[in-house]
Amino acid sequence: AVLQQLGAVQLDTISVLARSHELVPYARLGAVGRGAVEAAYWQGTRAFEYWSHAACVLPMSTWPLYAFRRRAFVKRGHRWHKMANSERSCTEVLARLRGEGPMTATELGGAKNGGPWYDWSESKIAIEWLLDTGVAVCTERRGWKRVYDLAERVVPAELLVQDLDDATCLSELTARAGTVLGVATVKDLADYQRLTVEQIRSALPDSGLVEVQVAGWGKDGRTAAAWADPAVLAEQPRGRHRTTL
Repeated sequence: AVLQQLGAVQLDTISVLARSHELVPYARLGAVGRGAVEAAYWQGTRAFEYWSHAACVLPMSTWPLYAFRRRAFVKRGHRWHKMANSERSCTEVLARLRGEGPMTATELGGAKNGGPWYDWSESKIAIEWLLDTGVAVCTERRGWKRVYDLAERVVPAELLVQDLDDATCLSELTARAGTVLGVATVKDLADYQRLTVEQIRSALPDSGLVEVQVAGWGKDGRTAAAWADPAVLAEQPRGRHRTTL
């Protein structure tokens, strides 16, 4: 329920008290066991990992909304890592997944070449490229390692066949960000899904959000323009909530 409500929960390697994707449900639900949190994210096909605000756990139902980002990767043609033979490497990785099932980068042939952390192996670059473009999908984290599978095997068929255009993806993601935030500036909406301000401005007319003026949000305490979910505006003011850690 927390994931569905927020639309995205960020994953982060930094951990002092707990990892960020664990702190989010702890703060809202209280003392939930770590195993229960991981199971809630990853059991079945209820969620997948992809690029949202950053690397995030996302509800599987939102798979079609990231078609614009997958197309952008395809159009760019490469990651910041380069492969010596991309076609061969991707073909080999896909064959392994198809024949052997879900695997980590280590199981696919090793995540690194042995140098610095960014010195990725060919198989690691290939599987990350396949994830970026939607051919592969991350189904869970195992010991903090991504577990990859074929999108055709994991994503429900009724979601996989949807090919929403960029405008539809952006307007829906903007609407969802507005619902989660309640009231937000254009920059707030853009940051929620790491979109550009220009993308948000183009999406706002079809988002269902309404423009409002918020006292104190402007320079020197003046009012400033923002955007709000009409359903939130219709609600009665809520009391203060206590954060639990």
